[in-house]
Amino acid sequence: MNFSDLFVVVALGSGLYAVLVAITGQRHFLIKGVNPYRITWLMASVSVLWVGLSLMRWEAGNWDVQKWAELFAQLVSDAPTPVRVKVASLALFFALLLCGLVVWCVVFFPRDPGTFRTPKDRKSAFRYYVRLRGGLDFALLSLGDGERLVEEADMRQIEAWCENLPKVQIGSEPPRLRTAEDQVEFWRQLASRIHERMKDLDQLVELAHQGHNRRLVFDCEYGGIFFRYLRLPDPAKKVDTGLYLFGATLNQTEMSNGRAERHFQLLLEALYHIDKSVRMT
Repeated sequence: MNFSDLFVVVALGSGLYAVLVAITGQRHFLIKGVNPYRITWLMASVSVLWVGLSLMRWEAGNWDVQKWAELFAQLVSDAPTPVRVKVASLALFFALLLCGLVVWCVVFFPRDPGTFRTPKDRKSAFRYYVRLRGGLDFALLSLGDGERLVEEADMRQIEAWCENLPKVQIGSEPPRLRTAEDQVEFWRQLASRIHERMKDLDQLVELAHQGHNRRLVFDCEYGGIFFRYLRLPDPAKKVDTGLYLFGATLNQTEMSNGRAERHFQLLLEALYHIDKSVRMT
């Protein structure tokens, strides 16, 4: 068998991929070049696939699978392969390559924050990044005056972790195991308290002369806490009490491997992207 024609097709396909990466100029091609534009790449894959099928239909004169198999077999035989078959094979190979890139991104990478574009996407962003495997158990977007704008909690996951946590005593009640609802309420109260006492934390770092706190991470005995201002309170305006994002997990493993913080950062970037579209409008 002679694999020279098949080798040429594969080599040209690989070369086209290398040229594509070079043209896009993306240092992290899959993460920054493909993942944010999955639909576009999938449409490109379908278009190139159709070009390959059309060329094969032209060469074969019909849609007979056996005839097509005979033409493709010439790629690995001593018989000369028609040019249209070579080009069609290259198109089909490249289409499968593009489709494979999209599938890889879907399987291994979270959705890109840039795909959340308008204020109506806020709830979708919270639901996606909190429900994403591992990472966060809870996230809250709140104004400084206590008004909650968006909140998302993975109640099933929280409930599973609560069974392994120490008992709590709420008010005059006897100590008992916490429920998922208890834990969510604890987080709401903590988010509000961090905001209210931010001046105390600012005084703690004042000696460094590096400005106010904008982002806090607490690595707790059971999981962790994240807090980030999207908009600092404006002392000159009583109405503008600031805007902050709060996140939490009860899973210490997710803190140790950094996945909870990555998901929090992705959610934060999505909110920044949405806010940018609002300000531009």
